[in-house]
Amino acid sequence: MLIKWGSIVVNGSGKLGGHVFSKGAGGSSLHTLGRAKNPQTKYQMSIRSRFTSLSQGWRSLTRIERETWYSAESEFSRNNRFGDVILLSGKNLYNSLNYQRLVIGLGILNSAPLPSRIPKCVVKYVNFLMLPRTLFIQGEFDDGETYVIVATPSMSRGVRSYFDEVRIIGTGIAIGGGSQIGLNSTNWTKYEARFGPVQRDTGIYVGAYAVSESGQKGTESLFFARFNGQ
Repeated sequence: MLIKWGSIVVNGSGKLGGHVFSKGAGGSSLHTLGRAKNPQTKYQMSIRSRFTSLSQGWRSLTRIERETWYSAESEFSRNNRFGDVILLSGKNLYNSLNYQRLVIGLGILNSAPLPSRIPKCVVKYVNFLMLPRTLFIQGEFDDGETYVIVATPSMSRGVRSYFDEVRIIGTGIAIGGGSQIGLNSTNWTKYEARFGPVQRDTGIYVGAYAVSESGQKGTESLFFARFNGQ
């Protein structure tokens, strides 16, 4: 849950108890949080497995290794949704950078790295077809880099508050000189396994984000792709 305080609360985003705060074209809203019938999905189990590995890894670090993470806190400042600069604690920085490295298939770093360049990621066009079953993402990327592919469930174009619905569905390597990623049926299969079939005459937000070698997550670039049932 993220809240920005003024003389009174001036903004909010995220979950609090059984409710979700969000903001769309019509203004801020509060709605009841729905609960999944089966919380033990393979995706959640995968996330828990990664965090378990990170928790065990942090406990096994030497004092000197932990000190590198404490010393690096100011090197990895970031902005929250309101644009405010925040600093992660050494432990949270360890978890954050290493989690993203695990997502793209890299190993866990015991000592804090130096900040590194985040690959370019600008999604300009997305198309997905039933026959052949493909998920096609075009844009500006760094050739040969691995990108995290994200998407939302089926929704209408008028939906504005979709950010809390974005989920990771897989990864893809930029090809074609960095002009496209995810051009295969694997990520479509992963999408349907997570969200179910795309509903006719709706659309999904599809996109990607980049991760630097040090584990820094880039900004998600999303594109609304309409599905007409073909």
